[in-house]
Order: sequence, then structure tokens, then C-alpha cells
Amino acid sequence: MSMKIRQLTQSDIPELLQTINGAFKDYIVPFQLDIEQLRQKIRTEDIQLAWSVAVFTENKLVAFMMHGLREIDYQLVVYNGGTGVLPEFRGHGLVGKMYHYLIPFFNENKVRRIVLEAIESNEAAIRAYMKNGFSINRQLLCFNGTIQPVTVSNVARIQPLSNFSWQEFQSFWDILPSWQSAAQSMDRLQPRALGAYIDDKLVGYILFTSENNRLYQIAVAPEYRRKGIGTQLFQTLKEEMPAEKISFNNVDAKAEDVKLFLEKQGLVNGINQVEMIKLL
Repeated sequence: MSMKIRQLTQSDIPELLQTINGAFKDYIVPFQLDIEQLRQKIRTEDIQLAWSVAVFTENKLVAFMMHGLREIDYQLVVYNGGTGVLPEFRGHGLVGKMYHYLIPFFNENKVRRIVLEAIESNEAAIRAYMKNGFSINRQLLCFNGTIQPVTVSNVARIQPLSNFSWQEFQSFWDILPSWQSAAQSMDRLQPRALGAYIDDKLVGYILFTSENNRLYQIAVAPEYRRKGIGTQLFQTLKEEMPAEKISFNNVDAKAEDVKLFLEKQGLVNGINQVEMIKLL
């Protein structure tokens, strides 16, 4: 079976979409994208087609690897935004072959590390990445469920936020968001935002999209925690998305307080992921 590996171009996007949906229809968590969702993913995750590759056999796109690119702490970092192989072409080591093609290109362009996420129970994928030089960096928890109604004391004033003050937001953080929820992704996505104020001071915020019922970030200033502000934000979020299941993915497992808080709000920790890193 003759195969060709090359970098992706804009003209490959329609066929790339077909291969993504074919590769993930039997996945641990099956999902399907439409063309606009794929374009949004490319935009928000800073995916660069020239830094992404696909395997072709007889002009058919049978495997792919998409990469986002950002400068973080003055170093070029690449993010694997999706790797997939059509079921009938698995078992041929295509993931390794795509990395074999890409690593010299990354080295030439002075990339310092590659980051990816894999579902924790997908042992075959994790083994394949470890074989290609990746190691596990942290565990990421994924939550979903319906926010439970509770009585809240109105400690703070909740109102929409029109701009993202990242310096202020980051002062509330104990953990770093993963690539898909990072500041750069949020600036591209422009999700809806609610802020919690006490005496005109921002003390907490939440970022979400009602189109896909997804929560991206929630944080409360350390000195204002355990006063019900996070619960207030969640109850306002429930009003914005009534009776809808929401998802909140890739919460650093070290944030035990966040895990307990989310479960108290009615969300359930289901499938987890591992973040893996390869240093170049």
C-alpha cells in the first residue's frame, strides 16, 4: 500500500472533515463535526495547516495530525489538536510516521515542546505517544451534568462582562487552563462572560458558551472564596442555560477544591484525560 505524507492546505479542509468524522465515529467518546465547527476549532486553537499533516493513499486522506502553534514564556509550543486514523488503516504505525515527518520541521523552526491530550482509558494511544517520546504531565478531569438549583445569598452583584482583563483574571487562578480554554483560545472564541462584583470590585468570573452548553473557566479571588460567590455565578449560569446539561472539560486534577465545588453544583466527573508533553 503506497502512502504519501504531506502538510495540509486550505483545499484539504472538506476531506479532512470527512476523515475526522470517520476516525472518531467509533471513538471512546464518539463525536462528529460540521464544517463550521471544524473552522472554529482551527481558529480558536490556533491550528496552522502548514504545521499539520495527513497521510494519503491513492489520493484519499486516511490519517491526520492537526497542530496549533503559540509562543508561551518566550518559547514556541505546538499543540496536537487532533490525531485520527480511519479504522481500516489502523495498525500501520501512521502516528509514528507522521511524527517522523514533522519532528525535523519542528526542530528546524525551533519548537521547544509539543503538548497533547489523550483520554486516560485509551491505553493504546498513550502507549503510542510514549513510544514517540511523550510523557504524562498532568491529569485533566472532565465534568458534565445539570446545575442543581440551590438557594443563594446574594453576596456579590453578578453582571455580564464585556471585556477580558487577563491580568486580573489570572490573579484568581490556582491552576493553568489547558490549551482549549487558555486565554489565547478565549480571545479567539469570545465566549460569554459573567463577573461577580463586591463594592464595584471584580471578585470572580465565569466564561461559557450557550451554543454548545460549555463552561471554559470559572475562578474566584482567593480572599473571597467560601462565601457563595462561585455558587452565585453557577446559579446565574443556570438562568442563562435552563435545564440544559453543561460540560466543563480539562480541569487540572490537582484542583481538588474545584472538583468538590463542581460536584456540589450537580456536575459529574466522567471521562478523564492526561496531558502529555514531548520536549524537543
